[in-house]
Amino acid sequence: PIALSGAMTHGRQILAAQAMGADLAYIGTRFIATSEANAADAYKQMILDSSAADVVYTPYFTGVHGNYLRPSILAQGLDPDNLPPRDKTSMSFGSDRTKAWRDIWGVGQGIGAIDEIAPVSEVVTRLKREYRAARGALGAMTEFEDD
Repeated sequence: PIALSGAMTHGRQILAAQAMGADLAYIGTRFIATSEANAADAYKQMILDSSAADVVYTPYFTGVHGNYLRPSILAQGLDPDNLPPRDKTSMSFGSDRTKAWRDIWGVGQGIGAIDEIAPVSEVVTRLKREYRAARGALGAMTEFEDD
């Protein structure tokens, strides 16, 4: 199976993933901003208040590159534009050092399209509706091209 992820927040993006040959569309950040997610309310709100410009790509916190919310880095008194480099030899996910970074939050580049905290059931229903609409529009275009 092939999974495609990254900046997915809309049903048409799921259809696009399928069109490119993916078996699965992996959606992460969109589900952090749901009422059921076990994430701090401040984290969820920061997702709503942020855009892709607020995503910092750095290996600083774990030794492996990841995407982090700029405001959460600033809130910890760090300068996101001047984090020292680290490489994978410093990788650590369970040390006291990484526990210190628990309030530095990860996200994907699709955060700019997330504008509400909704129940998972509503998000899934919306994704299905958007997917079906995109698929229907594609079918209508194909029918038109055949004429």
